[in-house]
Amino acid sequence: MRTTCSLLCLVAASVALAGDITWTNFGPGGGGWIQSLACDPRDPDLLYLGCDVGGFYLSRDFGQTWTIRNNGLADYFVECLAVHPQNSQILLLGTEGGLYKSTDQGLTWQEKRQGFPAPTRYSYSAPIGALCFDPTRPDTLYAGIGRPRFGKDGAGAIYRSNDCGETWQLATPPGTLPDKAIVSDLEMPVDGSYLLAATDSGLFRSADSARTWQRASGLPDQPVPELAIAPSNPSVVYCTVRTTARDAQPWNGGVWRSDDGGQTWQRRSDGLATRVGKSTDHPAMTSGYKEIVVDPHDENAVYVGDTAWVSAGVYKTTDGGRSWRKATQHVAPGNNMDYGWIKQWGPTVECLALSPARPDRLLFGTSGHVFLTDDAGATWHQRYCRELPDGRIAGTGLEVTCFNDAIPDPLIPGRVYCCYMDIGLLISDDRGATFRTAYQGMKSSGNCFTVARDPADKQKLWAATGQWGHNEGYICRSSDDGATWQLVGQQSSGLPCGQVRSLLVDPTSPPNQRRLYATCSGYGVYTSDNDGDTWACMNANLPEAAKSPCRLLMNPQNPKHLRLALAGNPDKGSGLYETRDGGQTWQKLTREPLFWDLKHLIADPQSFDTLYLCQRQSLDRTGGKERLFQGGLFRSTDAGATWTRLHDFHFPNCLAVSPRDNQTLYLATNDHPYHDRSRAAGLLVSRDGGKTWTAENDGLSNWNLISVQVDPLDPSRLYIGTGGNSGFVGIDRGIR
Repeated sequence: MRTTCSLLCLVAASVALAGDITWTNFGPGGGGWIQSLACDPRDPDLLYLGCDVGGFYLSRDFGQTWTIRNNGLADYFVECLAVHPQNSQILLLGTEGGLYKSTDQGLTWQEKRQGFPAPTRYSYSAPIGALCFDPTRPDTLYAGIGRPRFGKDGAGAIYRSNDCGETWQLATPPGTLPDKAIVSDLEMPVDGSYLLAATDSGLFRSADSARTWQRASGLPDQPVPELAIAPSNPSVVYCTVRTTARDAQPWNGGVWRSDDGGQTWQRRSDGLATRVGKSTDHPAMTSGYKEIVVDPHDENAVYVGDTAWVSAGVYKTTDGGRSWRKATQHVAPGNNMDYGWIKQWGPTVECLALSPARPDRLLFGTSGHVFLTDDAGATWHQRYCRELPDGRIAGTGLEVTCFNDAIPDPLIPGRVYCCYMDIGLLISDDRGATFRTAYQGMKSSGNCFTVARDPADKQKLWAATGQWGHNEGYICRSSDDGATWQLVGQQSSGLPCGQVRSLLVDPTSPPNQRRLYATCSGYGVYTSDNDGDTWACMNANLPEAAKSPCRLLMNPQNPKHLRLALAGNPDKGSGLYETRDGGQTWQKLTREPLFWDLKHLIADPQSFDTLYLCQRQSLDRTGGKERLFQGGLFRSTDAGATWTRLHDFHFPNCLAVSPRDNQTLYLATNDHPYHDRSRAAGLLVSRDGGKTWTAENDGLSNWNLISVQVDPLDPSRLYIGTGGNSGFVGIDRGIR
């Protein structure tokens, strides 16, 4: 194997902008995990929001519109955020990859690590689970370590900064807090007289700026997720306690109140839902309370959020927790919520905030929505999308979704099939300006991997659906342009229940009996000769690696000529294969054991023998030996026999080749979110067939890319799918 491009590629990849492409965000709004919220201390219209993979968002009109502000972030998982109590230009973000600070209200971010452990390549060294300013000394703030959402990576550690986050010192030497305690919240009263730390090992109190700590008295020995101190009375504190009950055990979570600044506690949970699930159930089948806020003028007016699927919503008390009532009703009778287009999920309260400037204004985020009230919870309105009179939807800037692919239609100008994780298939007929849902009748409609269209019939489509978290998949067919769907790919038809990532239609097959080809993860390659009604395995003489198909290509000049990339161990036959008889026999094309974790395979639109393959770097430790499989973009000009490494980025996710100029390559990069600096390089473009590369990220708020596609009807137009900010459309002004 020959390799090219090392220093040159790395230098080019570090360039942020080149100027040939400017990207515009598009999407239907919502659909992703809202992780954190904050209201500005003085401006009741100014809101701040953080997502799990989408980064940071700002709204100046109480959620009517949102702006993504990720410039400088190398981690898009915003666990928590804090606003300077006297200057809202200064913001702090706690991410899984560490701490970030902005002095221009999020327009730019700087990583602040001095005093924290050094960054690591394969883990999180200092994930920030909680942030808190000292209201009496605003340049002093505290940061707690851990990943509370996942219950991981606690260190029993709280750090203090005395210079507004520029430098940090460990405030809890080993033994101060329980070893590996995950810090999920930090709170101080307005007089700064004490500091409380909520952890999965209980609640702790310090009266000397985190020098010494004592465990609170009167609370059960269970995790404490969140705290809320009454601004009108620093002695009054509320906390939530996570239930550990299962099966027939009494429910033991809820809300506790302290009237002595967190030293002693009493339970205040009457009226809260107390559903207890089975030990075999998902934890969300048990009522659970996390987020809690207190009215700044009334110590007895409190709101708490339930995260359970079975009892989700916001509860309110006006008597200090002696009695609670549900403030959100999303189903009739009594519905008081404008729910928006995402109706398949309940209002699980993942984050909750109250406006200090207007206490009747609250907002909460779920795993797919944002809801706001300006009448103290009497009515709630969604703030993630616009619903149009004709049933279409449009985004408001709160794009927090992840793509599987964004596929431009080869027959209908402006049509884009948006294959999303979690929210299924949406279709745009105006290049991403508006959308219509297209999953009625689909099996496992919450996730769409890919779409294939009939080459002649504009009404007929096929789609692959399933689960992205485990290997489950189906094929559905629509005869009315995506309005309704029918399940055709199922086990009784001969197609196993595995993820389908490649789905091809033979354009020469009979119009009403189309021949289809599909890869099925865990099983191999399958074909149908009757529009997908029944299927047959076509693994033939393929090796064991056939169970890990990555990508299937069809020769446009000969539909029975297929090429298949198999991922996995080369000792089990991974590599590139082809058939020239529709899958009756296969021949291996690759000569060297080069490939393991394959991500994408594509052919030059002008030459089926010129192939490009994307591979993520991986290390094989099987059999007592180590083999490094290099990540990067590879090209073969002899149908896969030999390969040249064109780019050495460790995780290229996919490639598109311009049909107008096959020397123009678009490389979409990605990275796994399991280490401190997990932002990829965005989109890399080459104008000389891969010899040199330039980053084209102007307007691209999320550089972790899932897909890139060229519009076949307008090759200057590109569509990108991201792993957290939905999609982007751009015009390549540099294409010849």
